[in-house]
Amino acid sequence: MMLTKKIRNRFFLLSIQIALIFSCLFVTRNSFSIDTIQVFIEQVSIEQLLSNLETTDSTKQKGQLLKQLKLDKLSLSLELSSSPVKLRINLSQVVLPAPYKKITTLDIACHDFILQENQIKCNKGQLSFKGLMAQTTTSADFNLDYDLANDDLILTVDNLNIAKGRLSLKFQMQGDEWQSTFNAEKLDYKFFAHFVKHYMYQADLNDVIDKLENPGAIVSFSGQVSGTLPSNSNADPANKPGLKAIELKGKMKNIHYQYGEELAEKLAFNFNFSLNSTSSPVQINKSNSSAFNHFKVSLSIDALKGEILQNDIYVVFNGKEKIRAKFNYRDEEIIEFSRFDILSKDIFTFNSRGKFNFKDDLNFTRLEASLDINNLSELNHVYLNNALSGTDYEGLKIEGGVASSIRKNLNKIKIKTQFNNFSLAFNEEISLEDLNGKVHWNNLQQKRSPVQTSQLSWQSLTLNQIPLGAAQFIFNTHNDKLKLNRETDIPVFDGALHINNLEISQIFPQSSSQTKNKNREQNNEGLTVTVDGMIKPVSLALLSNHFQWPLLDGTLSAVIPSTTYNEKQLTVGGALMLQLFDGAVIIKDLKIDEPLQDYAQLFANIDLNNLNLKSLTKTYNFGEIEGRVEGKVTGLELSAWEPVAFDAYIRTPENDKSRHRISQRAIDNLSSLGGASGLLSRSFLSFFETFRYDKIGISCRLKNNICYMSGIESKGNSYYIVKGGGIPRIDVMGFQRQVNWQVLTSRLKAIQLSNEAVIE
Repeated sequence: MMLTKKIRNRFFLLSIQIALIFSCLFVTRNSFSIDTIQVFIEQVSIEQLLSNLETTDSTKQKGQLLKQLKLDKLSLSLELSSSPVKLRINLSQVVLPAPYKKITTLDIACHDFILQENQIKCNKGQLSFKGLMAQTTTSADFNLDYDLANDDLILTVDNLNIAKGRLSLKFQMQGDEWQSTFNAEKLDYKFFAHFVKHYMYQADLNDVIDKLENPGAIVSFSGQVSGTLPSNSNADPANKPGLKAIELKGKMKNIHYQYGEELAEKLAFNFNFSLNSTSSPVQINKSNSSAFNHFKVSLSIDALKGEILQNDIYVVFNGKEKIRAKFNYRDEEIIEFSRFDILSKDIFTFNSRGKFNFKDDLNFTRLEASLDINNLSELNHVYLNNALSGTDYEGLKIEGGVASSIRKNLNKIKIKTQFNNFSLAFNEEISLEDLNGKVHWNNLQQKRSPVQTSQLSWQSLTLNQIPLGAAQFIFNTHNDKLKLNRETDIPVFDGALHINNLEISQIFPQSSSQTKNKNREQNNEGLTVTVDGMIKPVSLALLSNHFQWPLLDGTLSAVIPSTTYNEKQLTVGGALMLQLFDGAVIIKDLKIDEPLQDYAQLFANIDLNNLNLKSLTKTYNFGEIEGRVEGKVTGLELSAWEPVAFDAYIRTPENDKSRHRISQRAIDNLSSLGGASGLLSRSFLSFFETFRYDKIGISCRLKNNICYMSGIESKGNSYYIVKGGGIPRIDVMGFQRQVNWQVLTSRLKAIQLSNEAVIE
């Protein structure tokens, strides 16, 4: 198809000229008639045939494919006496260029052959051969009509059994224009896989070929292709040979492949595809790839079924999915699409249109897109259960609906998302019920586009097993910031978390880096969350019962100073004050690295002010102690939420006027911490249930897994933990200055489990 008109005529008439030569030798006006003409040629080289023709450089380049053809043992038989005239051509072998396999035992029979001055016809033709794609015999019916004067050709081929399927086609050529219609049924991909690989290598897709394993498919399609052949003249540079249009309709099934760790099994779908050149015809030649300048493409895929594993995400298609795409391609890098839609019936719909440069990291210069998920429960059942299986999010359940839209024009972006009775549950630790509301976001200048207020509300929320009640947030989002518009309460048990201010900045640090230079330092901080508020009194009894802790007495309340979460680090700007055990716990210099991870690290200093010992010891089943204590924990460091270092003490405040009494069980438990046990049971003091004391205190400096212990006063190698007062007087002494941290914690656990101290 790439030859000039002169070359095409010369090549096509070769065999006919051979027959006419013999006819002229034997036929005269009054001579005898000839019934049959037979010609045998040992070998024909197309390259030699074309070498005698005057051709342009362009024609020579386009004729390279035919020049590689070699025909062996050509046999031609023309039965002139039959009516109609019959023509038969046999070839022992046709040597084809790569990637095509050579053709052997080619037999062409024309049972109604017509040769006129400017016309050649073959009706009721039949052909058969071996090779091309496989070594099995391939056969077909064909008809040929060639008008030499107008250079018009019509060729039809029916019932061509090839690639385990059947193919029919009709090829028409009129001057430099050609068109082909075809119908293929159940072609097996494996028979033409090496052709695909060959042309993929030519297109520099080596990486794809090398990694593609065990590909397969069954293809059925119908359609037409049209294009332009080389012109006799190169006067018109716009008249380039190539494809003008492609129209395909069909289906593919049993698609399977493996590409690295990605694979597909039993994929199937119906498709419609069209390509139309909007300027010069599309060149399919790597050396002339620049001719791919303007064309329109339309694609639709329906009844998608099968399984794929892509980027560790496993998806099973159920036949309800559809894909629609229409786009224009130009200038080798700009794609403008008027439609790209994906939908799954009764589950979700995605619509979009826009323009992007695919050579610049898919930079959309214009985009309008919307996603409407009206049945999240079904989405969860059909897609997410499979996609998240085996991941950290396996077991995620969602319900309700979500609708979102985005509009982008150059650097101006607007996004809107609406939640409709959205619910979520995950591992019994995180849950959300009936989230409703709208979120508006844009990056426009506020003077030109006023910020729209966003609102979200929910009925219940559980975070890390902490139940939160119904709440409402009203806020603004703009550029890279979210800011709460007004104070809000989030119910927690019988109290509430009151938020005075909440601000999230650097949501999109990359986009915000384009802002003014004065914000450059802030732009390097990444996502930043700042919050301050307070905890309104929460019953410690409810809190301890929910988490199955020892029963706590009293209430918990707190003032939360400005707290910032930035770059995976949480920092409290001031002192965090907790009202606890009828006293106050003040946490200072609090910093947590990776607070959401199991390997988090915490640093803090803590002050204990005027805590009620009776409430504290009752909570921890320690034995009753009356009085007040104060204390400090400096240099506290936790790793993976386990203590690795601190310097701490707890003691009776100076001039404490409260009642000082201690029970037998508390004395024994304190003795066990200091390295002794059962002192009371071995003396007459066991007859007393409680004792007065003057001071109480104990300290521990943890370093390298060793607790260096002391008390309120030293006495020789020992130290006072409890210094008695009144009659009968009792002192509790500590005798171990260094205790392994695990041993000490095991003693504390034993105290919780038993009324008697257990000493290892």
